[in-house]
Amino acid sequence: MKPDCERPPLIIRPGISRRLRLIVLGLYGLTLPVVLLLPLAWPWRTLLVATLLIGLVGSLGGAVGHHWPWVPRQAIWHAEGHWTLTLGDGRELPARLLATTYVTPALVILNFRLGTGEGGASARGLASWGRADARPATLLPWSIRSLVLLPDNLDPDLLRRLRVRLRLEGYPGRGQEPGAEGGRSTLGPG
Repeated sequence: MKPDCERPPLIIRPGISRRLRLIVLGLYGLTLPVVLLLPLAWPWRTLLVATLLIGLVGSLGGAVGHHWPWVPRQAIWHAEGHWTLTLGDGRELPARLLATTYVTPALVILNFRLGTGEGGASARGLASWGRADARPATLLPWSIRSLVLLPDNLDPDLLRRLRVRLRLEGYPGRGQEPGAEGGRSTLGPG
């Protein structure tokens, strides 16, 4: 294996996945008739349908299309081992890969916590949202970001190199037992 200084960074810039779009449309499309057939008063059904439509728009613009300003459009895994996320509005923020990352040949979900260090979010990241509180990042749900990678939204060679590098270098929580600190490892075959 090459030393860190010789290894180029992995630049992960996913496109739009047709498979993920079909899955999202299928799930919401199958849920909508069920909601309409529920034995509820029409105001409750209307509220549920509106919630489903908001969720559909959020999913299509977020995980599928990468259109929203808070959604990662690019992740860079630097040779030194740290990550940088570029959000939809162009901000580049340091991030840390979480133990909840899921890796299989068919699906990779990279989960990140914005900011650096244990339990703290970056001041630049918090200030950009207008939040000046000093709560630890573990209490800030808006500091978690995910990238969903499928074989049809990322170059197959890049996806393979990412899976291999995750397997070789690991990530937080890899190899831990369920219930251990940091979560359980979800590093699957591949």
